[in-house]
Amino acid sequence: MDGLSIEVLREIFLYLKDDYSTGDLFSALMVNRRWCKIIVPILWEAPFNKQNYNKHQSKCIRTYLSNAELFQYIKYYFLSPSMLADPLKQPDDDSYFKNMLVFAVLCILFTKHSTYIRTLRIVNDPDLHPLNIVVAKLLNLSGATDSLSGLQYFQCHSLSKEDISPLYKEMAGICKSIIRLDINSVIRSDEEALSSLIKAQKNLKYLTIKSDEINFIPALESIGSQSSSLIRLRLESLFLDIATDEALNSIKSCKNLRSLILRNCYELESPRVLEISTSFPLLEEFYYGGCFEMPEEFISGILKTANNNLRRLTLKDYTPGVITAIITYCKNIQELYLLELDEDDILSIFRNCTQLKHFTFNGGESVKADDLFGKMANCIPKTLEYLCIFMDLKEHWVFSSEALKDFLDIATGHSFKYLTVNHRDFIDDEEEINSSLPDYATMTTFSKEHLEVIKESKINFHTHCGYMLIEYPDFITEINIPDLRETPLFRRWYHILGQSWTERLIDS
Repeated sequence: MDGLSIEVLREIFLYLKDDYSTGDLFSALMVNRRWCKIIVPILWEAPFNKQNYNKHQSKCIRTYLSNAELFQYIKYYFLSPSMLADPLKQPDDDSYFKNMLVFAVLCILFTKHSTYIRTLRIVNDPDLHPLNIVVAKLLNLSGATDSLSGLQYFQCHSLSKEDISPLYKEMAGICKSIIRLDINSVIRSDEEALSSLIKAQKNLKYLTIKSDEINFIPALESIGSQSSSLIRLRLESLFLDIATDEALNSIKSCKNLRSLILRNCYELESPRVLEISTSFPLLEEFYYGGCFEMPEEFISGILKTANNNLRRLTLKDYTPGVITAIITYCKNIQELYLLELDEDDILSIFRNCTQLKHFTFNGGESVKADDLFGKMANCIPKTLEYLCIFMDLKEHWVFSSEALKDFLDIATGHSFKYLTVNHRDFIDDEEEINSSLPDYATMTTFSKEHLEVIKESKINFHTHCGYMLIEYPDFITEINIPDLRETPLFRRWYHILGQSWTERLIDS
């Protein structure tokens, strides 16, 4: 039967399909891999056959749910095509109430039959606004009190047109074992209830608070109740100068903090807020970005206080004073992400940060790359494993294959394994896309000679030239040497090759 096509074999196997027994098909799929690939889809076409209904029912349902984008499927089931096209359109029948009932029944099934729910995420999807009334009263459902009592991760976007404070209040009395709490919007009606939820936790380790308004202050004031356990704090879109003294003192009390992420946080240089920068001696990870201002004194205070404990640092901007603070205090830094470094800064970091493993920076323009590669090779940290250089596709670095070889010969003699070059998109925001491609549309940074040098060095190499080029498939947009995309090793490192560790940190 080896000579039969897949289509013919499938027709033969269909004769073995029986509503009362799948034993013959199970026996056949064990013959070889080819038969298995054909038979498994047939078995999954009707998993609830009469013989195995009771035996495998729960396993089948569990498998379906673990592989389904349930959230999206519920949305498509609830909403008619016309409402999907126009989410603001009001239903002209009783579908609103039917959908509410179905969703409520699903929630009841999950809470009633789940003995231990560890994760609960509530997202603010406009398509699902009619269901928010059920979500806000989730703990009133049968079994929810027991199944959610061991909740460990809770993420919530405040729900439009629905007061979620009752949910926070009820959770504060039931869910006391939350380890990670991500609150992505705080509105006025939520602020006190959210504060009570934070205070109720016994061992909160990871906390995110984001608010575009001034309603974050009670939540910040409650952080002090978790000062002994909190190790990661992310604050986003906050004007910290309006915070109360109690709120600022609560942040400062978190002496065990290992990771601090400040994104779009303002007024860090005000005298009251500046005191925070000297509060975290055990800090291992610091991120600052999203703001136009660069609070040099605040960041220098963070670096000086954390000192040799700091391992990972990301700054979306910097000043000469910050570079001085890095090379003076952060001797044990291992992962560093900076923008627009000049040659002296790069070399200074190489000479002083002798434990550096991952280094990402923006290469800038008009760089004498041959000379720079030679200088980098002479002072490269022996611990460096991964180097990522961002550069402009239009005005990229120009360097010879000989200079690259000299650098790689020395670098690979130590710990160096990964090189990434990420080019910016060649189209400016204000430039319109047109049918005629610019001369620099395709990637020219690396010639055949460069790629041969990289192959001979045995390192892992990744480069791409911007996302806009997906519209032009005839142009080379990405190169991987070797092509490891299907191997476990590449999957392990892909987020480093294609995405900075900081972006992983922000999303983790």
